[in-house]
Amino acid sequence: MQGVNVLIAKYLGDDQPGWVECNLTDARGHDWHFVERLPIVTRDSLNASSALPQPGVIACEIVSNSLDVAGHAIVEIDTTRPWGVESTEGVTRFVVRREQLMNFEGAV
Repeated sequence: MQGVNVLIAKYLGDDQPGWVECNLTDARGHDWHFVERLPIVTRDSLNASSALPQPGVIACEIVSNSLDVAGHAIVEIDTTRPWGVESTEGVTRFVVRREQLMNFEGAV
């Protein structure tokens, strides 16, 4: 499974299992925001007093690989599977730089 690196920016609440806001900047410089359950994006035990930001990962599938106009590797990803993650705008497909991806075994 692949994962895209995100930044856990805010701890939103202790409702089980804990909720956080994460940010992703795509290959075009657009900032995307996600409100997600803590175990979906990290194995770390964060809470309201944790120092933030912290690194996180959202599982995703690769849709396609290509090069941008400058010749850099970019990847279209979909965050629908396996956990049904979408941005606060309802978007699940993003174009990111290849180096934003990692092999990922899942946070949960």
